[in-house]
Amino acid sequence: MFRSILRWLRQQSRRIHVRVILFAVLNMAALVLAAVIGPLLPEGLGDRIGARSVDTILQVIASSMLAVVTFSLTIMVTGFSRAEGQWTPRSHILLREDTRTHSVLATFLGAYLYALIAIILRAADVFGESELVVLFFTTLLVVAAIIWSIIRWILHLEGYGSLTLTARQLERRAATAVHEAARFPSQGAQPLTPDVTIPEEGTDLRAARAGYVQQIFEEALQSEAKKLDAQIYVLAPAGRYLQRGDVMARIVGDRAPGKEAMGRLRAAIPIDDVRSFEMDPVFGVTVLAEVATRALSPGVNDPGTAIDIIHRLSHVIGEARVAPELDAPRHDRVWIEPMSLHALFEASFAPIARCAGDAVEVHVALAHAFAAIGRVGDDAMALAARQAAADHMARAQAQITHRPDLERLRRAVSRASEP
Repeated sequence: MFRSILRWLRQQSRRIHVRVILFAVLNMAALVLAAVIGPLLPEGLGDRIGARSVDTILQVIASSMLAVVTFSLTIMVTGFSRAEGQWTPRSHILLREDTRTHSVLATFLGAYLYALIAIILRAADVFGESELVVLFFTTLLVVAAIIWSIIRWILHLEGYGSLTLTARQLERRAATAVHEAARFPSQGAQPLTPDVTIPEEGTDLRAARAGYVQQIFEEALQSEAKKLDAQIYVLAPAGRYLQRGDVMARIVGDRAPGKEAMGRLRAAIPIDDVRSFEMDPVFGVTVLAEVATRALSPGVNDPGTAIDIIHRLSHVIGEARVAPELDAPRHDRVWIEPMSLHALFEASFAPIARCAGDAVEVHVALAHAFAAIGRVGDDAMALAARQAAADHMARAQAQITHRPDLERLRRAVSRASEP
């Protein structure tokens, strides 16, 4: 259950309103602390350190931070539009979860709320001379947080929405998803492979709405399976699009689940109208590939970007080489489909190869990527890389009409295959 809770908390932390609320709560705690500790301080301390200047500082924070928040939001929306229009529309999902942007905006808005509340409490004579000392020092900490956030924001804006930053963030999230899927095949549950026979009898868990399967909380499913003394076969892996009423899972046991149990099972397999990077490695490589295919479109004609994405994809898929844990499944009552290497190659390199046309430099980069992945992986990955390389070579031979370019590709393939 700990991994599921940690995963949920990590997702919530990427929501901007959560960080804003947390910062506002911390500011309120600082004001309460000032009111509590103030009476314990010696008299006359405020005059010696100039604590009365806090009123001016609070006025400056309150008058400036709201304008800074509005300006920063405008920059954020502009970055979204830039990434969506130039790289891929799916990149906004990632930029929307940019934790640095959230932290900066939360600091600015939290500082505004802090100053506004402090000004109101000062006008109501809540803070006396002693409490004013604590308020002065907490305000200085808020000022330091603002300065640090402004510096981080300026550095972040140097590449916000740019190809380099967007591709780097996409690569990082995709590599993390692939790495986790390789470390925990079937998320620690029983692998639902094609040779597994799913019993026809049982209770089908159907989708209450149309959308994509976001992720699968395997620990919650295991808990419900124990309560029902049943086996749960998850038929819709993360990333699958379901219509309302489609079967998500089948519960096989002597006792059929009740209405409340079905509600908890649906909550363990959440559905939304957009895919998530969290537990869907195929989606991560798909979005990366979209950047490359757009770069190869006739209107853009940027093979250099496509080659850069190919290199990033080779690193991402190479993360699947992590040796899985071979111990007995921790969630022995749950069956989940493991990550497919074939699906990773099909979602990443195949679209780029189709759009490469006669750009021989892109085909050469693909050949080197297949060879590199085959060298770093195990036997299963090496086999998948060889199959993908063979498909790519057949497609390239049909697309490249200039014979010297085709010979160049063949030489590159021959050199890349050498140990």
